[in-house]
Amino acid sequence: MKRIALLALTAFVSLLAVANGSKALQVKELKLSNGLTVWLNEDHSQPKVFGALVVKAGAKDCPNTGIAHYLEHVLFKGTQKIGTVDYEAEKVWLDSISTKYNELSQTTDNQQRLSIQHDISRLSQRAADYAIPNEFDRLISRYGGSALNASTSYDVTEYHNTFAPQFLEQWCWLNSERMLNPVFRLFQGELETVYEEKNRSADDMFNGAVERVMEAAFKGHPYQYPIIGSTENLKNPRLSDMEDFFRRYYVAGNMGLMLSGDFSSEGIEPLLERTFGRLPKGEAPKTEPTALQPFDGTTVDLKLNIPLMKAVGLLFRGPLSTDADFRSLQLAMRLLSNDNQTGLLDSLRTAHKVMFALSENFALNEAGAVGLVVIPKIPFGSKKKAERLCWQQIERVKAGDFSEEKLTELKQVMMRDIDDELEAMASRAQLMGEVFSQGRSWSSYLRQVEAISTITKADVVAAARRYLLPDHYLRGVKRFGSYPKDKLTQPDYKPVVPKNAKEQSAYARELAQLPVSDKAPRLIDLDHDAEATTLADQATLYRVGNDVNDLFSLSLKWYRGERQEPRMILLDGYLDELGTDSLTKHQLGEAWQQLGTTLEVSVSTNYFMVTVKGFDKNLEPSLCLLRHWLTSLKPDAEAAKELASEYKMSYKQQDRTNSSVMQMVMSKIMRGDQSEYLRQPTPQEVKKLTGEQLLQLFADERQYHCDVLYCGTQSSQSVAGLCRKYLSPQVPRHAPLDTYIRYQQYSEPLVYVYDMPDARQTYVGTYGSVKPSLTDKEDALLTLWSQYMGGSMNSVLFQEIREFRSMAYSTGGYSFTPNRSRHNDYPSGYLFYLGTQADKTMQALAVLDSLMQQMPVNEQNVASARQEILNEINNGYPSFRQLPHFISSFRAAGYPADPKSSRARIVPTLHTDDMVAFYRQEIQQKPRVWFIVGNKKQLDMKALGKYGKVVELKRQDIMR
Repeated sequence: MKRIALLALTAFVSLLAVANGSKALQVKELKLSNGLTVWLNEDHSQPKVFGALVVKAGAKDCPNTGIAHYLEHVLFKGTQKIGTVDYEAEKVWLDSISTKYNELSQTTDNQQRLSIQHDISRLSQRAADYAIPNEFDRLISRYGGSALNASTSYDVTEYHNTFAPQFLEQWCWLNSERMLNPVFRLFQGELETVYEEKNRSADDMFNGAVERVMEAAFKGHPYQYPIIGSTENLKNPRLSDMEDFFRRYYVAGNMGLMLSGDFSSEGIEPLLERTFGRLPKGEAPKTEPTALQPFDGTTVDLKLNIPLMKAVGLLFRGPLSTDADFRSLQLAMRLLSNDNQTGLLDSLRTAHKVMFALSENFALNEAGAVGLVVIPKIPFGSKKKAERLCWQQIERVKAGDFSEEKLTELKQVMMRDIDDELEAMASRAQLMGEVFSQGRSWSSYLRQVEAISTITKADVVAAARRYLLPDHYLRGVKRFGSYPKDKLTQPDYKPVVPKNAKEQSAYARELAQLPVSDKAPRLIDLDHDAEATTLADQATLYRVGNDVNDLFSLSLKWYRGERQEPRMILLDGYLDELGTDSLTKHQLGEAWQQLGTTLEVSVSTNYFMVTVKGFDKNLEPSLCLLRHWLTSLKPDAEAAKELASEYKMSYKQQDRTNSSVMQMVMSKIMRGDQSEYLRQPTPQEVKKLTGEQLLQLFADERQYHCDVLYCGTQSSQSVAGLCRKYLSPQVPRHAPLDTYIRYQQYSEPLVYVYDMPDARQTYVGTYGSVKPSLTDKEDALLTLWSQYMGGSMNSVLFQEIREFRSMAYSTGGYSFTPNRSRHNDYPSGYLFYLGTQADKTMQALAVLDSLMQQMPVNEQNVASARQEILNEINNGYPSFRQLPHFISSFRAAGYPADPKSSRARIVPTLHTDDMVAFYRQEIQQKPRVWFIVGNKKQLDMKALGKYGKVVELKRQDIMR
């Protein structure tokens, strides 16, 4: 231990101004001639660009109406140029529809409403004669895009996707055109989709509790209302209100363009002026934030359908993220709880006085909050005692009962965490959008980060005293139960099936004239994208350099996971609670924190991993401490007992939501008795495990093949030397295990039904197997077919079920193949699913079945599916920190090259006729298995028989 202490002392890192040194933080800020803000962040580590448009308007700007969220949905529907064959002719019908929706919003008589809805349905059919559905999505895919999405929050609406850099010009034209003259076409379908989204949220057990907290915490402020809006307002949308909202807030002075990725910011401004410079000038109307009243100790009962568990939460007003004391209060909250579990609340858990305690900061643009949650010990812990213990720890922070050294360590870790967050392209771009939405410049954000090093103990104490007031808080107390579900029944609209689904607009033809450089997707090079060094027989160090910051990550990856030993899922939670033979859990956390290092344990299907992350100059003392942790862990009977209680609680939640039950049913259908849910330990088995037995499980794990994954600034030679010195790689007693499970094959059609009487939504899906021993071309054809059927917004399922018939909010699917290096003789398969309103289940099932039996063919969407596969390969190329994990996994699986390489080569050569022939031969007439998870009362059990033999599943059939 003297050596550990010495290394920790000599390597102790003084705070560095990491903000200026990190290449990832360099952002070029522009202002276009129309007032649009543009932030450019170059990052050439991956072959993609993340692009986002941020609008400083959200749910708070249209309280309880849902207009901002509705608008987000309809801005995928195209413009006066995109998504139509003749806008002038279409506009006549669209204007009539808008008038009818205004009439509907002012009508309460049910018969009159029904009459108006029939008019809307009739007019929508006529307007659809001119619409090209999903053309915007199709064009995004055509020009290198993937992960197209949008989100509405209280303060901001954001539109984003990732795209290949050679399509930067096309992306700019498309996304600027989208915001110029949007057209709210096909709104009938989108309205019903939002209804489905509202119904889906009703099945989320936490949603009702969250809404009650927001209502109580922000009473009198627009934040008190749900982002999606009230049920009553959702029933009465006004397109004219959406148009007004768009004109008011979607102006250049209220919007920001964020680009992060593989492009050059030099010379880009003329392109941005030609495209985004067209957006209308203007500033959004200024409104004064609503003043919030201080909390007064009010208690709010929060219903959660979770047995056994008690919980208390305390919520305080807090600063905005732009306020001078924001970081000071963050540090105060980290003194209470943090990732190294060295906080004062953490000490309650490590001393086994409570089951769980956590503190957190929250910041919306017009209000801040800090809070904590404590869960007493199960089953007999006292809420009052747990709350009293929390208040004692809060008062210690306010009294300054912490050392200067502790504060210095936490500041170091906070700055490390910021650098870590800024590594990834998407999270960096999203943070850029957040900072912009707050009215700040990027440089001001960096100055705030730099100022962390100057925060004093007096600053932290002052912030804690200012906000953590004993009389000004909101208490939330968990009660067992659930909230009544607000029923939102969809109008009886006739499905809209546009005639022009196979057409393209004149604008699309114009865009196709732009020059495009033909680039193949970037694949992982297993031989050169990481340096490989042999440490011992069958043990390899995979090293990738880090040119972005001074942070390292090092993982020990053992190739035995949950699939081979189901009890492995217990280890991450148990090991996280242990000390060693010479360090208590708290002292161990302090040792990691002094180094600015964290330790994480993770378990997956195929491997078990221990990862340390920190500053590269502290790599050696971190590995020294890791060796001590690996070899000197001390069993803890109380921690094992608490693990059993926590496991019992989570186990009992598995069948309480329809989404989790769907996962268990799918696993049962696909894997049979090898389903992970049928092999998981029971609470009774976990209760019998001793701390010593759990540690022996960890010791057994370390007898299997292990690789070391490193990303940082040090050389392979240096890291290999440190690994040999501190980790002493041994020759494994067990070779890597073959973890692949053969997917189930069925000789007859079956219909599995799982009854959930309280579910508002029903999940419907189908599974089928595909012959073994696929050739490379057949593998590519299966991938193309599944992408075409259910892989994107351009897919058959999305268009036919969600867009045209409005029968589902969620729909999709995928195909899967075995490890083709070792098990190509195993079958492949596919799975498609949808989530629908319970009373539409039989209709949705019939439509899905008809699509599977008679697949519609659309040449343009097949072309989109081809491009989407290539886009996903290219845009999915891993970050530098992820590369060692991907390469080691592929090597362990026996692949000589990136397993996507054959698809990248073959997919561009495939034609629609090839895909259709494969579908007819391998899919169309083969038996399929159906599953339905939802309210059985909404099903016609006799009619289900035509789809196959009906089998009613019970709890014991899907989980052990």
